[in-house]
Amino acid sequence: MNRTSRYVSFFAAVAGIALLGYLLRRAGVGTVVQAIRLLGTGFLALLFLSGIRQCLRAIAWRCCVDPGAPPQRLLDLFALRLMGESVTDLSPAGPILGETLRVWAVSKSIPSRFGVTSVVVEDLIYSFGTASFVLAGFLILLVSTARSHHLVELGGAIAFLALATIILAIVVQRSHLLGNLFLRLRNSARGQALLARYGQTLRVWEAGIREFFRSRRRAFLGVLLIEIVVNLISFGETYLILKSATAHASFLNAYLVESVNRCAQLVASFVPFGLGVDEGTTTATLQSLGRSLSEGVSVAAIRKIRSLFWDFVGLGVVAHFMIARRAEQRRTLLALNQSDGIPQTLKVATAERIS
Repeated sequence: MNRTSRYVSFFAAVAGIALLGYLLRRAGVGTVVQAIRLLGTGFLALLFLSGIRQCLRAIAWRCCVDPGAPPQRLLDLFALRLMGESVTDLSPAGPILGETLRVWAVSKSIPSRFGVTSVVVEDLIYSFGTASFVLAGFLILLVSTARSHHLVELGGAIAFLALATIILAIVVQRSHLLGNLFLRLRNSARGQALLARYGQTLRVWEAGIREFFRSRRRAFLGVLLIEIVVNLISFGETYLILKSATAHASFLNAYLVESVNRCAQLVASFVPFGLGVDEGTTTATLQSLGRSLSEGVSVAAIRKIRSLFWDFVGLGVVAHFMIARRAEQRRTLLALNQSDGIPQTLKVATAERIS
């Protein structure tokens, strides 16, 4: 990261910690701890559901690997997913470093072009599924808000859906600005230098990604279905947390909390572990739905503990992977030294025999 990015990440982390401390002070630490105790054995069910979600994303990733690549064990991809997820959560670089680490790790067993395209394709399909999930939550919020103010019948619901469609069309139109920015970067001196050095590699990666969506439509639909199930499981986890911590949860509340948190994670992905961000968005969402501040902080704290568990597992995988890599490098270096030492030993033995 450059200096500006480091400063932004530092101040964002400080602001997040300050917000977290403020919310904990307002809610009361004892109240939050009591809500966590109420979850009880439900926390094991929560970990089980989140583990299934991680496993499903590993399966989706495996489906995105090119058939021409060497077959990958599901357990290995599951471990690499946890490794990338933990680095994404705990690093100021967020998904940039986490996904790069995944690509680097999987490229140790398959060619890098297959590793890059599989990671990018799975992320794209997951993003599409998540965007659909968030958009549906936004539409539900519009309809439920209008209904609570007695503004909606069938015609009103259709009007809100039409409005959301118009907004989506405007967003898509504005997205062309990204294309213009890319063209400006490509026409700049630095952009041309980068393309001259890495252009061929980028074109190979782009061709692999296009080939997946063009020729593997059945795999695309299967992965998309998996990603939709992943989002539904995540919604179920939020409902379980709300039910345990507030005792009066609803599917609508859980859906809205999950949707808002997905948006917050996307916007504040550079904040390490989302400190203060998850707590602030969850609390604001639940307060807008008539819940108390302590309930919002308690729900966010349980979500954070769940994520922290898998992040620690991922860090353990990172440590194991690095130790295994160093041991492999030592064995390789030792083998090279031994092979280099054999001719010299023969020369010494021959010289001694002659003398």
